[in-house]
Amino acid sequence: MIRRGLTHLAVLRHLAGLSWRVSRAGSLVTAAVFLVVAFGSVGVAQSQRWLIDGLQEHAHDQSLTWLILPVVVVAFAHVASTIATRVAAHLRVNLVQKVEVDLSEEVFGHVARVPTIKHLERSSYLDRVYLVAKGSGALASYGWSIAETGAAALMVGLSVWLLVLVHPALLVLGLTTLPLLVLAGRGQSALRRVNDECAEATRLEANLHGLCLDVDAAKEIWISGSGPELSTRADRLWAEITGAQRVPLIRGTLLDAAGWLCYLVGLGGGLALVAAEVIAGQIGMGALVLVASLAAQLRMQLWALRDNYNRAAEAGHVVGHYHWLRDYAAAFDDSPTPAPERLTDGITLDGVGFRYSEDGASVLRSISAHLPAGSVVGLVGINGAGKSTLVKLLTGLYQPTSGRILVDGKPLSELGARSWASSSCGVFQDFARLQLPVRESVGVGDLAALDNTHAIVRAVDSAGASKLVGALPDGLDTQLGTIFGGVDLSGGQWQRIALARGMMRTSPLLLVLDEPTAALDPQAEHDLFENFARHAREAAARTGAVTVLVSHRFSTVSMADHVIVIADGAIVESGSHTDLLESGGRYAELYATQAAAYAVPTGKGNPLT
Repeated sequence: MIRRGLTHLAVLRHLAGLSWRVSRAGSLVTAAVFLVVAFGSVGVAQSQRWLIDGLQEHAHDQSLTWLILPVVVVAFAHVASTIATRVAAHLRVNLVQKVEVDLSEEVFGHVARVPTIKHLERSSYLDRVYLVAKGSGALASYGWSIAETGAAALMVGLSVWLLVLVHPALLVLGLTTLPLLVLAGRGQSALRRVNDECAEATRLEANLHGLCLDVDAAKEIWISGSGPELSTRADRLWAEITGAQRVPLIRGTLLDAAGWLCYLVGLGGGLALVAAEVIAGQIGMGALVLVASLAAQLRMQLWALRDNYNRAAEAGHVVGHYHWLRDYAAAFDDSPTPAPERLTDGITLDGVGFRYSEDGASVLRSISAHLPAGSVVGLVGINGAGKSTLVKLLTGLYQPTSGRILVDGKPLSELGARSWASSSCGVFQDFARLQLPVRESVGVGDLAALDNTHAIVRAVDSAGASKLVGALPDGLDTQLGTIFGGVDLSGGQWQRIALARGMMRTSPLLLVLDEPTAALDPQAEHDLFENFARHAREAAARTGAVTVLVSHRFSTVSMADHVIVIADGAIVESGSHTDLLESGGRYAELYATQAAAYAVPTGKGNPLT
């Protein structure tokens, strides 16, 4: 409990720092206005009592000079309270929106801070990130929600104090406010638990509906006619989510009603008591007016207190997820050991094994191999053999389940993750289609050179994309993608842009090309690899870079210095292209099968025409 309280205090201090950073003046003025709101409403009620009591006291006084001060006080209290309430609302919204922007960037910064990607494939992690992102607005207003709750509680307390001054028995009316807060809090707490439990279903519903708007999925969805079914399933999920929420919503409403009923019973009893005292001449008519006025205000104050308390509780619930995300990301803080500037020995795989879950089957088993500095290594195997998984292990996107990866004799796990990432480059088969201007879509491959037009042009040329970029309406400044009104590209053109992005770094230690030419025709692939071979040789000369090439096309793999054949998660063969062909093993079989598929029988023409 103490630890949880310290966590909340730490987050509140951090949020206060964000608020102060985005607007110092706004933070100070908002805090001051909250105090004006708190005391202004009580001032209105008290000034009304003075006015009514004054009317009774001066009932036979023909001079109205005594009215000046009470009227001024009443008018000032009304105006100050009304203006302060409006100003506080606008200032709070504006300030919270600014903090929310910074907080959202921070949340996704924590997500990006984790060097691996395995967590992005776990629903439990994604559920909590979703809850943090969804609750960033509530979290941004956490401090102000607490402040408003405190201001509302102060107003309620002062109103009850004024009631007690009228008659001590009216303290009972103040006590009837407690059930309202307690019961309303229980209802909201139950609803928050249900929302947490439904996080995965909510993400799935949004994803299914999102597929109906996804241009990449649109072709397949239209041809298969699956759009209505996807929408139906999403609607069914939404019905399940709302159904799960229905019980706590109804229960919360009933508890809320029970709380208000307690208050109304206390209010009726209080008014009856004061009326009896007025009739008996024990207290003045002003007291009755004060009680009626305070009762109306107390209702609004209770409403504000309840809503602010619920908002603060909602934000407090998000704090748990937010703090978990910060701790999770902090656990991956970089090692101070940087990657070497140059490879002298190379990269060694020492009994590397990997599985996606603790109880899952092994994807890789006891992989041991040495990738010499300056070499080009080809990975070959049928789909599902584990080639892409091995590439992700080499780049640090996954951590081995067993064994280790050594870089010039040092465990990769002991090197700074960001340092190793900045020493790697290349293209994966599931490359990103960044809908940005061309120069940015390519330039983000090396952020340090993002504004270096010469470096971007060089990378575009290395990827064989100069003709493509030259034909675009605004060249490097052309906006890509139709989502933002730009130019759409074919699959092969998008892949060339991705290849250019992967060639931005000129001094990497590891170059990875995982099926880099799957969307290119054979001639385009040949031209590309002539450029790439030069890029790899230059990198090897500068830094001893290791190039890892994954491809199903043996014309591509044949350029490798060393070929590793993977089957069922293990290395079954390795050697040069020539040696493996002569051995007549798995590699030779795959090569012969592909060569036969490309061969055209003499005199029969192309069988596909």
